[in-house]
Parts: sequence; structure tokens; C-alpha cells
Amino acid sequence: MTAGGFIIPNGYQELQKAQDSPRWSTTEGIIISSEIQEHKKDEDSTTYFANVHYKYTVGEKPYTSDQVSFGQYGSGDPEHARSIVSRYPAGQKVIVHFNPTHPDQSVLEPGATWSSYMVLGFGMIFFGIGAITVVSMGVIVPKLQQKRTEALRQAASTLALTFLEQDKTLFQEAFFQLPLFQRGSSREVSNVLRKRSVKGETILFDYEFEEGSGDRSNRYQQTVAACHVPNRNLPQFSLRPEYGFDKIGEFFGQQDIDFESSPEFSKSYRLQGELEPAIREAFNFKVLQFFSQNPHWWLEGRGEWLIIYQSQRQVKPKDLSIFLQQATQISDLFS
Repeated sequence: MTAGGFIIPNGYQELQKAQDSPRWSTTEGIIISSEIQEHKKDEDSTTYFANVHYKYTVGEKPYTSDQVSFGQYGSGDPEHARSIVSRYPAGQKVIVHFNPTHPDQSVLEPGATWSSYMVLGFGMIFFGIGAITVVSMGVIVPKLQQKRTEALRQAASTLALTFLEQDKTLFQEAFFQLPLFQRGSSREVSNVLRKRSVKGETILFDYEFEEGSGDRSNRYQQTVAACHVPNRNLPQFSLRPEYGFDKIGEFFGQQDIDFESSPEFSKSYRLQGELEPAIREAFNFKVLQFFSQNPHWWLEGRGEWLIIYQSQRQVKPKDLSIFLQQATQISDLFS
């Protein structure tokens, strides 16, 4: 919106001058120089501009300008610039249209063309995108978030779970030392649901954080299940789906614990952690079999806690019961 707010007045003034220019005063001028100018963005991209300079005199005062028309532009096709340069060779006499009240404003080809609207058009597009973003972030997104919160509150009641929209004490739990919660910045926890049973406690919550900055920032949102596994001392480990670029990392020595007994698991997941013998013991036949048949899970564990999620997936309220069952099933594998 800020960019658009600056551009729109300039674009409007440019268009106004273009529309008024046919009624401006005229005088004789002469072309000083005329050439094609190239701007290379990279090896495969070049923009061509017609660089035409002329001089004229108003009231015995000399002026120079390079304005051929309002809305003049560069093009990837050199023919556009070539046609302008060919019309105005150096030394040619020309009729210059100048603004009577501001003689330094002049043009060789008066009037508005489609390109005269470009600056104003871009300004309106920027302003419009900004306005949509502001409305979205300020009105639509909060309403959707509140709608999600109310739906989760209702689901918690149906599933006999306790519910808190905000719970700052969660940051003090032992599982918040796991790697997921050390990533990025602007970390937020909301919509906390708890289930206690003889097997232990399960906590479901929405977790968000941001990585990067400016144009390169990314916001990650996912529903996380933190499962307490009593009387266990799990080694710290991280499990996530394996991607193509992980093979490059392995080539340069990055860790990936594979199991010869379960090639499907080894192909689908990347498993890391310092205490490899203890991790291999925790990932027994049943664990390997489950994850071989169920891709896309992310898992971190240490001590008596597991966190279970799928990256950038916020569980829909109607699917909360299924997600709770899946998290419990995974937790039971390690208990």
C-alpha cells in the first residue's frame, strides 16, 4: 500500500501531462544524440531503450530533454527502440511540445497512449494488493482463526479433552527443548487440548514459527501432538520424511540411520541422533513396520516425551479424533 501510495500520484500526474500535451505550446528543436541503450539483467535477459536527447529554446533560455513520449518504455525486443532511434537521427530538426507554465517539461510525441497508463496502473495494483493483504491479515485471518478455535473447543468437549485457547505454561514443558521448538522465531502456541489417562498425557496444540526475514521469510503452521511416555528414557532423535536432496547430504557425510532389515523405512525416512545404538533399539520391528506403511510423519523424542506432527499441516477440527488416535498409536509403539 505504501509503494502504491507513492506511485499513484506520480502516475496520475504523468497521465495528466500526457492528456494535456497536445494543447501545449510548440517550438523548434534539434536532436543532439540518438542511440539504442542496452541494459543487461543477466546473460539471457537484455532490455533495449531508445536514448534520444534534444535541445530547444523558450524565451531565449535553452533546455534539453530525453522525453520522446509519455509512458516510453524499454523492451526485450530491440525493434521497438530501433524504430524510435530511426525516426529521430542526430542533427534532425523536430517540433517540441512544451508546457507553457513549466518549459522544462517537453515531449516530441504528445498525447496519451496505452503505455501512459502503466505507472498509474502499477501503482493501483500495488495499492490493491496491499489493501487486500491488510484486510486479509486484519479481518479475514483473525475471523478464520477464531472460527477454528471455536470448532476445536467444541471438538474437545465431544472427545472429553480439556481446552485452553492460550497456555503459556506449555513453554515450560520438557518437550519444548526438542529441535522443532528451537527453530526460527516468533513462536506461538494456541488451541491447547489435553488428555490424561493411565498410559500418560497427550497434549495437542497448534504451533507456529517463522524462518528467514523479509521476502525470504516463511511461516510454518502445524498441529503437534506431545505424548508423555512414562518410565521411558528415549534417546534424543529426529525422524522426518526423506527427500531427494538428503542423498546429497549423505554423500557429504550427514547422518542417516538406515536399517538393512527394513529397506522401505530407510528409503522413506531420515533418522538422526547422537546415541545410534540406543536409537536402533528404540526403533524395533513394530516401529519400523508402522512407519514403512505410513509415510509423511515427523517425530522427535527424548526422555519420556515424543512429539508427533506432519509438517505444515494443521489438523481440521473434524479430523481431530483421527489425529489423536494416530498419535496415541505411535506413542504406544515406543512405550
